[in-house]
Amino acid sequence: MKIGGYVKADFIYDFDPIESTDTFDTTTIPVGAPPRTNARFHARQTRLSFDTRWNTQDTDVRIYVEGDFFSEGNRFRLRQAYGERDWLLVGQTWTTFTDVAAAPATLDFEGSVSAVNRRQAQLRVTGELSPRVTYAFSIEDTRFIIEPPMGVIGTARSPTPDFVGRLRWTNDWGRFQVACLYRTLGFQPIGEQVFTSDGWGINTSGVVLLTNTCKVYSQVVFGEGIGSYRDLPDAAPALNSGGRLLGLFGWMVGCTKEWNDTFSSNFTYAENSLDNAPGQRLDEVSKTTYLAANLLAKPLERVTVGIEFLHGLRQNNDGNTGEANRIQFALIFDLP
Repeated sequence: MKIGGYVKADFIYDFDPIESTDTFDTTTIPVGAPPRTNARFHARQTRLSFDTRWNTQDTDVRIYVEGDFFSEGNRFRLRQAYGERDWLLVGQTWTTFTDVAAAPATLDFEGSVSAVNRRQAQLRVTGELSPRVTYAFSIEDTRFIIEPPMGVIGTARSPTPDFVGRLRWTNDWGRFQVACLYRTLGFQPIGEQVFTSDGWGINTSGVVLLTNTCKVYSQVVFGEGIGSYRDLPDAAPALNSGGRLLGLFGWMVGCTKEWNDTFSSNFTYAENSLDNAPGQRLDEVSKTTYLAANLLAKPLERVTVGIEFLHGLRQNNDGNTGEANRIQFALIFDLP
């Protein structure tokens, strides 16, 4: 049994307007706003976890629960809670559609604009095709972001869960993964039947160890009706029809380098594009970019200090853009 987690304090300074003061969410960069700066100090990313494992009938069983304070009012919130035995996992954890190994090591809590970083309840089955190739299939909770046509009031419905499968190849010098997703999106106007559409997505990722102290990672994600995996709309109004699913395409590259036993760095660049529907407003987000570069140091055991530069761009449906730049300092104390 282990109690884990850390205390993380962040000092953030924005050189340009951005509405999300605690995370670098590029979709909240205003377009055409007058200049302003902002300073913010918080410890909301502080995290606590409980991990227990035991052996029964010659197999290991694990229960893991994790939470942090990154919520409204700084209340403790659930991040992960699952039980696992052999090939079966049940509970809430990272979606099978993502690859945690390819996630950028940023001080910023938001992370890359194209990285799939959703955690949701699921039932997952894993297996092995060979010593280097594994697979996983899952049935997962589903959440939609649907913009109804003007004058239409209704509710997003979930006729089915999300169905996800992945294939992963691992070697001594890296690993590669491809994941596929299928979902049925539903919307019910008041007093009418539920209208449905089929969404899909593909997420490919890779991590390569160039040396013992340097790794590069990449990701390409695309599909239709999967915008909510990045807090973007899944469907929106279209001219001459009730609406349509929105196509999404995102990509990311990055590198993590350990300079010595004390210092390390991470560099990440990502873009995310949404195929706007002709009926959407001109000020709806169309494209975002994200750049992060940091320097981390471990001056003491279980203590990390770091500084990170962040640059983001938002482009609206009408082509107008807004940019934001941020410096973030962090001090992290890991539990023993």
